[in-house]
Amino acid sequence: MQPKHLFLFILCTVFLNGCEDAARWAYDNGLSMEKSRAGLEDRTLTTADGIEWHLLVSEQNSENISDKETVLLIHGFSADSSNWIRFANELEGDFVFVVPDLPGHGQTTRTLDLDYTMAAQASRLLTLMDALDIQQFHVAGNSMGGAISLAIAQQAPERVLSMGLVDSAGLTRQTEEFKNVLAKSESNPLIPHKAEQFQTTLKWAMEEPPYMPGFFIDIMGQKKAENSHVAEKIWQDLMDDPGMVLEDKNVLPAIQTPTLVLWGREDRLLGVDNVDAFLEELPQSRAVILDGIGHVPMAEVPGKSADAFRAFWREARP
Repeated sequence: MQPKHLFLFILCTVFLNGCEDAARWAYDNGLSMEKSRAGLEDRTLTTADGIEWHLLVSEQNSENISDKETVLLIHGFSADSSNWIRFANELEGDFVFVVPDLPGHGQTTRTLDLDYTMAAQASRLLTLMDALDIQQFHVAGNSMGGAISLAIAQQAPERVLSMGLVDSAGLTRQTEEFKNVLAKSESNPLIPHKAEQFQTTLKWAMEEPPYMPGFFIDIMGQKKAENSHVAEKIWQDLMDDPGMVLEDKNVLPAIQTPTLVLWGREDRLLGVDNVDAFLEELPQSRAVILDGIGHVPMAEVPGKSADAFRAFWREARP
């Protein structure tokens, strides 16, 4: 069933039931069906550092799963693992995917007393991969997830087969438009405190958002608003983190990992000028720029994003 047809079916179910509980049921079941189409299943585990993780992993009954390379996919700020589902669907069967909710996000541990810097998150992800008994892997991260990918490549270069930076932080060259909004407003458009404010977040994040019925957006907005206090803490940690501003610090040139820089040309948060800066500083990097696309290419155009990574990963195989 195609995504739009799937959502229309679920939407009819909501209208027939006509209540908030039905909308939540439809949201959860719609998401479950998308995961299933992508060959992903939910897992939970607690690692030695005390983090209670929720993650999506490739179904263990897939054929020859032990022969396939593993890809760690890392979402961005105030997002969760669902951002990568349609991307994974495009590559279903080709790789083993590990797609966690980062600490502070989704269904993973969310507390105000955690350190949410890039180095801390990278260390936790390496502990997670240890718990999964995965020694080497490709890693790709979007936005903040890209900066965490860079930290992983610094902490454990021998474990990282390749790196993908998707509209990545790490240089944090914000657009003038976004900087002006942050300077003039008391609120951050990326942190909705009310469900209805999530519409504004989507407009900032995506130029071509995927099809979603209105009640899906409402429920997502409710979830974001419920976690806004933790999101504020994470944002402050990011703003204070030197791991978010690596340009001209002789950090990136030391990373010898093959790297794909994938960017949406219409990104309103981190401008496309970041691409040239990454190419200048990362020795083994190449770039693909997608016209008409915003800050979250793997969700906006999962097919084109997957095509770029498929070709890159084939070349990066050991």
